[in-house]
Amino acid sequence: MIDDVRTNTRETILGGDATEGSLLAVGASAATLAATILVFLFRPAIAVPMVGAFIFVTALGWVTYQAEIARLLTLIATVLTVLTVTFITIFLFASAFPAFVEHGLGLLLVPIQGGEVRWFFWLDAVLPTSTSYWNPAGGAYSLIPAIWGTVMVTLIAGAIAGPLGLFGALFIAEVASDGLREIIKPGVEVLAGIPSIVYGFIGFQVLNGFIQTSFLDDGASFLIAGVVVGVMALPTVVSVGEDALSSVPDAMGDGSIAMGATRWQTMKSISIPAAFSGISAGVILGLGRAIGETMAVAAIMAAGVGLANPLFDVFDASATLTSLIAVNYGSASESTVDVLFVAGVMLFVIVAGMSVVSQYIERQMREKLRGEA
Repeated sequence: MIDDVRTNTRETILGGDATEGSLLAVGASAATLAATILVFLFRPAIAVPMVGAFIFVTALGWVTYQAEIARLLTLIATVLTVLTVTFITIFLFASAFPAFVEHGLGLLLVPIQGGEVRWFFWLDAVLPTSTSYWNPAGGAYSLIPAIWGTVMVTLIAGAIAGPLGLFGALFIAEVASDGLREIIKPGVEVLAGIPSIVYGFIGFQVLNGFIQTSFLDDGASFLIAGVVVGVMALPTVVSVGEDALSSVPDAMGDGSIAMGATRWQTMKSISIPAAFSGISAGVILGLGRAIGETMAVAAIMAAGVGLANPLFDVFDASATLTSLIAVNYGSASESTVDVLFVAGVMLFVIVAGMSVVSQYIERQMREKLRGEA
């Protein structure tokens, strides 16, 4: 058993036809990397020379044993990625644990006068008319308003990004000519690279005056934040949706056209159903960005924490989970920071869950197109 493990490990790192020289080169590179990590942890002052030594040894091995060194580097990158995600997860949950112990389910309840709490049933009738949901000085740490604000912004963003993303993906994949597609698709992808704070600032400046003039409202609201975040999610929805539509075999569309169907009937009855899993994954990924968006929402709704009255008033404003963390983290006390980590755990679980669901949907789409399901 031990010999099999050693053999498998050696084949994973070096490949099946490794030589003693390649073993020496890979071993030296791995040893200098391990030494670099230890030095960084215990003697960071000399970490830079160790990094230089690792680069030198790896480059020297690359000249002679390029394939083996490349396998080692890919393995290192994979391991570091997994370790990074693991350490972030452990740190996040460990930092939130004290708040869970101290406040328990009180973080998900509505505080009332006298320091007691009661369940939030999503009904206006049971809500207190005046209460402090978020008042660290007074010991009020209810995350309900921030959760509700996140739900409101996400729903509005989904209503923007979902339909527009679908039609944008259809146009690029099914309607646009090759030349037009080469112009539009890179342009859509550039939108994903614009910093979120720029979206938030432009959205607030452009939409704020329009909302005040057209709806006689104060301005900053769930509606503005949702529209801005929805536009930010569009590149993800369009890009993933277009890839899904382009993956549909041409023979399916050609057969529909040959049967006398129009281009729109083919898109509606053939392309969209066949690529629905991929389109759904794109929408989920876009909503994941909407949920995790911080700076754009904080730039628009950096106001206090409170429930909308009525609950579905899109012109009201409150912090979301992300903006609550961004606005309060710098001046928060130790106990408040623990509660903010609880908000971070909620976001982490929601976004991670959505990512898993989107990957599952994409896998189902690939199996469907291959005829395996």
